[in-house]
Amino acid sequence: MKQIFFLTAALLSMTVQAQEYEARSEFFFCSLNEGKTMEDVVAQSEAYGKFSTDMGTKYAQAILTPMHAGDTADYDYILWGTWPDGAAMYEEWGSFVNGYGGWAVGNSGTAPSEEAGSCHRSIAMFNTAVIHNRIPLKERDERQPVQFTQCSLKDGASMSQLYAQAEKNKEKMDKAGFKGWGIHYFFPYLGFENAEYDFVQMNHWYSYEARGYMANNWGGFLEKNPDVASGMQLLMDCSNTNSYVSQLVFNNL
Repeated sequence: MKQIFFLTAALLSMTVQAQEYEARSEFFFCSLNEGKTMEDVVAQSEAYGKFSTDMGTKYAQAILTPMHAGDTADYDYILWGTWPDGAAMYEEWGSFVNGYGGWAVGNSGTAPSEEAGSCHRSIAMFNTAVIHNRIPLKERDERQPVQFTQCSLKDGASMSQLYAQAEKNKEKMDKAGFKGWGIHYFFPYLGFENAEYDFVQMNHWYSYEARGYMANNWGGFLEKNPDVASGMQLLMDCSNTNSYVSQLVFNNL
């Protein structure tokens, strides 16, 4: 995959000034089992959150359901888990493979007796938080809109240039009144075969009101600030944007 070895090395060596924070994430693409609903999926995730709490692992899990995501015939939802770093990732995985079965038996009143879904594909990625304009918790929706876009750097461009351009764009967006949004870059780590992109850009909003405001005002903003789009277009090519509804079920980070 184009420049992936360079990107991974750059991700691991960048200074803290280049982004807000780094984490690791996993994504499971799953289908509902017969007779099960999304309520069962949430209940199962909540139960795992209690197991994580009991084990003292640092882990958060959200559920993504397709909104405008193209062909979703092979899955109904995506489980999205996040750890703060590599050590936490493997500690949590170790607790799952070595301890969850016994915990579930001993906590049968908490853990569902049957799996809500069957997961057919799993990947892990480096998760880099790039820029955010956060709003108070009371103003955030329980279920929030997110978009994922596959991107690759253009020849001669670097991630440091991309981060710098993102910061410039944020300053102008803040002045223009855009609130309640953020951008992450996800870099392939495990479970990939011949990925045709360097990274995935995630745009997320803390509320549908914030998303709607940006949708209605983005065109006029770009007319006044054409370098916001052109600056990024000089550095990367992006395609295949899909949107989802994200629901954070538990956060033990």
